[in-house]
Parts: sequence; structure tokens; C-alpha cells
Amino acid sequence: MSSGRDKISMIVFSGTDDKLIPVGVISQAAAALGYEVNIFFTGWAMFKLLKKPMPPVWPKEFEQMVPMLQEGLARIKAPTWLDMLRQAKSMGAKVYVCSMMSEAAGLKKEDFDLSIVDDVVGVTTFLEMAKGGQVLFI
Repeated sequence: MSSGRDKISMIVFSGTDDKLIPVGVISQAAAALGYEVNIFFTGWAMFKLLKKPMPPVWPKEFEQMVPMLQEGLARIKAPTWLDMLRQAKSMGAKVYVCSMMSEAAGLKKEDFDLSIVDDVVGVTTFLEMAKGGQVLFI
């Protein structure tokens, strides 16, 4: 188990499920290890946290492989990235949305699923939270 000093922060920009699956896996594993976990959704990724669920989006170059991956995930009964993120949150992970990008898109905090999103914050606030830990850009 972690000493309590370990911290991982993710800046999540991509809204495609091939990138969001690792966000779920990493956040869940890090939270289970006792890490402090902070996740900052910006760009296209923030739209995946709206109250109204969005359908999966996959990169065009991988479209032929998507059915095989989806069948495999179903076969091994893998949770969705969102369910993994919920599990991470139940262990203390925090999820934030970029204030500049949400404002540019005309979105307010109440437009997001507040069972997942802890707050809408600026990048400076998030970087202060991330200070001293590992930062991943996904």
C-alpha cells in the first residue's frame, strides 16, 4: 500500500473511448493503491461527463478493431471506463472539469454529471493540486 505521499494526476483531453478506458483503469488502480488521484477533463473529454450520456466514440483508424475489442471486454466482463472511474471516486479520486473549456462550450457545472464531477476549476488550480506528483496527459 501507498505511504500516502504518492499522487497521480491526469489531464484528459481526448474524448475517444480508446483513451478513456486507460483513464478508468489507471484511476481505479491508483486509488486502490492509496494514491491521491486528481483527474482534469478538458477539450473533447469533458463532453463525456455531461448529464446526458454520450455514445462511445472510437478513432476512425481503429474502427475495424472495435468489434473485436468490445467483444473481448464483454467476454472478460470488464467494467466500462465510467464505472471504473466511479469506483476510483468511491476510493477518494477527484474529478474536475476545465473552467475555460466548459465556458467556451457554454456549459455550467450543473450541465455535468455531478455524481462524477467534483468541480469545475481552472488549470492553475488543477496544477497546484497536481504539484509534487506524477502527471499523465491522455
